[in-house]
Amino acid sequence: MKTFLLTIAAVQILHCSGLPSTKRALRASVIKLNEMTEIPNLCGITGRRGKNVYRTGKLSYNVDLIFSVKETVCSKNSRLEFDDRRCHFRPKKTAAKGICKSSVEYFAGKVVDIDVECRGLRTIDSKSHSLESSENSIELKAWRAPVREVYKRVKQVKQIVG
Repeated sequence: MKTFLLTIAAVQILHCSGLPSTKRALRASVIKLNEMTEIPNLCGITGRRGKNVYRTGKLSYNVDLIFSVKETVCSKNSRLEFDDRRCHFRPKKTAAKGICKSSVEYFAGKVVDIDVECRGLRTIDSKSHSLESSENSIELKAWRAPVREVYKRVKQVKQIVG
């Protein structure tokens, strides 16, 4: 019985550390982008042009995406998600637009880092509180998962598997 329970626990943990979801990576990238743009409204996804998923280690993967975004009518203060049905796109002439690429790093099934670069959108540099020009490519650094949490997860996997 004990062996059976350990096997189930190992399968659940290993299942969580399988191939990452490109849909989840895209969503995380747009959420981070919306935190960094200067515009008062949320940006929504207008298209996805490419994706690449590759393994970078035993439990780690990177997801590289290319996608386009456009400003919606929903304010960042509205507490709505960028993909809410009520957040339709602003008219073409007044909406901010951008083409973005992102790299989302996964470890043990969890997002640990997000890098986003966009052309066409102005962002606020959180360190200097200055605006970056939309003429240049802008790199946005995302949050990193606490290292302690990642090591704890690895230790759990090693105990079950090893």
